[in-house]
Amino acid sequence: MNSPAVSRVLDWMKEIEIGSGDMTTENVAQYPVHLQCELVSLESGNFSGKEVIEELFSPVIDRVKLQWKLDEGDAIQAQTVLCQIEGNGAEILKLERLVTWIIGRMSGIATATRSTRQFLEKAGKKLVPGTAISPIFEVIDRIAQATGGCVNSKHGLEDTIYVTQNHVKYAGGLDKTLNRLEAEIGDIRKKFRFDVEVNTLDQFKEAQKFDCDVIHVIGLSDGEIRELFEHTDITKMPILHLNAISDFKPEFHDYFFRNCAIESLTGDAHPIKNRLIVS
Repeated sequence: MNSPAVSRVLDWMKEIEIGSGDMTTENVAQYPVHLQCELVSLESGNFSGKEVIEELFSPVIDRVKLQWKLDEGDAIQAQTVLCQIEGNGAEILKLERLVTWIIGRMSGIATATRSTRQFLEKAGKKLVPGTAISPIFEVIDRIAQATGGCVNSKHGLEDTIYVTQNHVKYAGGLDKTLNRLEAEIGDIRKKFRFDVEVNTLDQFKEAQKFDCDVIHVIGLSDGEIRELFEHTDITKMPILHLNAISDFKPEFHDYFFRNCAIESLTGDAHPIKNRLIVS
């Protein structure tokens, strides 16, 4: 995995979890013991986290061997062996809690994402990332979402202008915000993606007048969503954001949008329980 962001997050996690050393592991044995372990899923779902765990162990790869029994995205059942791990026992045990947490979280998100993506596909829609994030862990959450079939954007804050409602309030209104941005961007407009959040029908109509790439419709009630798609002249196909997949109504199948974001996927995903078992 060639991701500096993931590496930095893992280094931070190890600093918090281990600090200057694992006192328990370092004192229960006089010297490092060779261990053989199995990482076992205790629940069914879809597996995610292989490359992140490999990156976690990369500094001690000469002392610890990982032998994976499945690939990213594979279906798993209770008691499925995900990986066999052997080598320096001290290095393995230091990372035990991080391994099980990362695999549990990522697999849970991948599982929820896959079922949501399959639901939306039947309605002719695609699943895209929402705006709700878990700070710091977003980099691994996005990998898990991609594993589940979410269409991840390749853009980040460094090459995207993303106008939120707080920006609108800060600048004194949507029209002032967008006019100011268009004036400031000028000739370099094509180098940036330009996204705008709206949460009223009037804001949507206003946003369509500007040179934005994507309009994100967020926080509208069922009635407002119906008004938008049934009685509004839509010239730019928006992304519809919903809190949960249960908010997707039957009539949405025929509405003029292709991409849908479900905000609860990362926040409410059920971690897949797993355990590291020493032979």
